[in-house]
Amino acid sequence: MDLTELATVVADLRSEGSDFAEVEVKRAADGFPQSVAPTISAFANTPGGGTLIFGLDESDNFNTVGVYDPVACKSALASMSRNGIEPSVNPQMWDLIFEGKPVVVAQVDELASSFKPCRVKGTGKAYLRSYDGDYELSQLEEQSFIANRDTPRFDQFVVDESSMEDLDVILLDSYIENCMANSPVLSRFDRDEILFRTGVVAGDDRRPTMAGLLALGVYPQQFFPSLVIQASVAPGQNDPPGTRAVDAKKFDGPIPLMLEQAMSWVQRNTRTRVRFGYDGHGRDESEYPVEAVRELLSNALIHRDLGPYALGQAITLKIDNSQLILSNPGGLWGLTVDSLGRTGVTSARNSYLVRICQNVRYARGQRVVEALASGIPTVLRSLRDAGMVPPRFHDQGVRFTVRVPNHTLLAPADLEWLASLNPSAPLSDIQRHALVAMRHGTQWTNKSLRDAFPMDSLEARNVLAGLVDARVAEAVGERGGRLYRLASSLSGGIQSEQQEIPMESATEVEIAKESADPSPARGNEVVTRTRRSRRESASKVIETLKRGPASVSEIRAATDLSIRQIEYAMDLLKSEGQVVLLGKPGDRTSRWSLS
Repeated sequence: MDLTELATVVADLRSEGSDFAEVEVKRAADGFPQSVAPTISAFANTPGGGTLIFGLDESDNFNTVGVYDPVACKSALASMSRNGIEPSVNPQMWDLIFEGKPVVVAQVDELASSFKPCRVKGTGKAYLRSYDGDYELSQLEEQSFIANRDTPRFDQFVVDESSMEDLDVILLDSYIENCMANSPVLSRFDRDEILFRTGVVAGDDRRPTMAGLLALGVYPQQFFPSLVIQASVAPGQNDPPGTRAVDAKKFDGPIPLMLEQAMSWVQRNTRTRVRFGYDGHGRDESEYPVEAVRELLSNALIHRDLGPYALGQAITLKIDNSQLILSNPGGLWGLTVDSLGRTGVTSARNSYLVRICQNVRYARGQRVVEALASGIPTVLRSLRDAGMVPPRFHDQGVRFTVRVPNHTLLAPADLEWLASLNPSAPLSDIQRHALVAMRHGTQWTNKSLRDAFPMDSLEARNVLAGLVDARVAEAVGERGGRLYRLASSLSGGIQSEQQEIPMESATEVEIAKESADPSPARGNEVVTRTRRSRRESASKVIETLKRGPASVSEIRAATDLSIRQIEYAMDLLKSEGQVVLLGKPGDRTSRWSLS
């Protein structure tokens, strides 16, 4: 960590008025604080780890008070991390002069799952990090960490009290048919042998497994009452005072039925909106893309923790006026949040259940699981195609949560305004939405951005800093909290809506305007011209990238294309797999390259 990053973190802390989940502050002006041990344990157990800052006073709006002795502070922290924590950790440490006084910053990395849980030696207690600080792990939560040291096999356990009569005959017939159609090897076996070979039944007496009951059972909750989906809608302004939830439901039965019930419930409790295509015609679309919701529900059902310590916990599904929240017991297994959505990256906590569900169909003839490693990429694509920001994933180690923000489509005038800009780095979907809000007068803080687009404070800092780096936003204020607003060069804000459009983007703008003509002939003509324009732009981009990776600004300088034309070309080339982004969206160091 350097001074610039530390200044940003402290400004956000002062604006928030409290610690973050991934940042803990200790005063340390009069000596080393022994109370830091639970935080070290919590950071080591929590996905992503966390940062300790010594030398700030939280009770005085995070005023810089300095540490008693930087060298001694670092030495004491190293000693506690080695001797007071089990297993030991090795934090990275820096001592900096901040606001004229010495401070010490330490980064505690997450331990590998094979070493969790990390405990405080003196008490034997283990901790996890939450938004409101450190909390002690329960015995059941500790068992989940211990169980995850090895490959989980709970879905293969035989349910002794069950029999073949507890499996649904209709689901079984469909399952057998699909297994034989999809596997030449399985097609050689008889019905009973297929059920045994695929893990639906096991043991000498061929009783159903947990995976078999959950996927194909008549009523799995007879044996596992809490393996359900608990759904609720947050009360709105028109609901009576004291209302806790609206349309609260519990979905039970086998996984295909729970999936169908939950899908219908989401559609019943969300709105439709009209979206206009290039042909000028409006179409009704779901508030949350059906395909994305189905994949998220499927993932929660098949990847939830099935260990004995988690059998008392349900999957929860909530909808409020700004987001859809889905949470299931058990954190990610064999994956990190950063790796989600990458093509070919997969890891199945319940491998038998996943394999069975690949051959199970539900009401509309779709598989419960379409294909391994395709779920999250499908979610991301569906939301992107709907003009929505990506979902936010949060792995707490013992629970995994996904939040899908409900952000409406950007207005045509705002899209045109975005296209007229010339950011020095490509902007992510969230940055584009945040920038449009700035255009309409919004000034963001770290907290307000996190409230609008669920994420942690580090992600929020990166999003806002990326806008500043792209020279489309500026940061103002220091000690009392930092505000991010539209850059002075764009200070016209919403009044700049009628600003002159650069000549190089005139073709695309003309096409966009003509698309409002509802006549079929005009619509077909516009679509044809748009496709031709994008293909020509894509050819120019390819010629530029043949000379090596380049940023959007460098591509623009090497061609006669506008930013908007380049974005359209990139969308086309990405869909064809011809280009890749080297880096992250919104990062000014990112470059485009031919695949």
